[in-house]
Amino acid sequence: MFKHECKDILRNPATVILIILPILMAKIIITVVDKGGLDFMLLSTWILFAQVMVGIMISGPGLIEERESKTFDALLITPLSRGQIITAKAGSVLVFSLLSQLIVYILNQGLTMDLLPSLLYMLLGGIIFVQVGVIIGLKVSSSKNGSAISSAFMVVFFLVASVYLALPEWTYPIFAVLPSIEIVEALNSILNGEGILLVESLLLFLWIAILSVWIWKIDKE
Repeated sequence: MFKHECKDILRNPATVILIILPILMAKIIITVVDKGGLDFMLLSTWILFAQVMVGIMISGPGLIEERESKTFDALLITPLSRGQIITAKAGSVLVFSLLSQLIVYILNQGLTMDLLPSLLYMLLGGIIFVQVGVIIGLKVSSSKNGSAISSAFMVVFFLVASVYLALPEWTYPIFAVLPSIEIVEALNSILNGEGILLVESLLLFLWIAILSVWIWKIDKE
């Protein structure tokens, strides 16, 4: 099931574009920013972009389309449980999320010692945004609405993490609970040589737990 899902992703030009787009955008924009001597649009932000683009935009609309075409229902008559089917689909998207993030990192940073601890947050962020996509895919009824909602969530997560430092200080506690900001903060800490942030790491694990329970409840409905 997992191998089949991975092959399906690679056969679809639209999903391949979603995987490649963050890589191209990150390389082009970071190169331009570096040459201009500017310090915004950091590498951590583009790793986040790969997470939300691949995780949400592939898993969300993809699940909705399968539900509309009854492909998902057909899988339910196999020996696999609904939970196993969702896990296989989510796992295949996570693989390509990690691949996209790794390429973004290596193209812009090279193979450095920071890669190993950064992998932790690539994995955690990848899981969280695939889970968000799965929830959208299971809850939204039509592919038209699903694409719009997936895009909205993707933009909000990315945009807030890109500009929150420029917002008034009183807004930070409000946005700080968002997983996208926690990912960016944690990656920035590693890339700046400050090590792993404990609080942000625990909050990310908490997000995974909450979203996992939510998906489990949807599965039981």
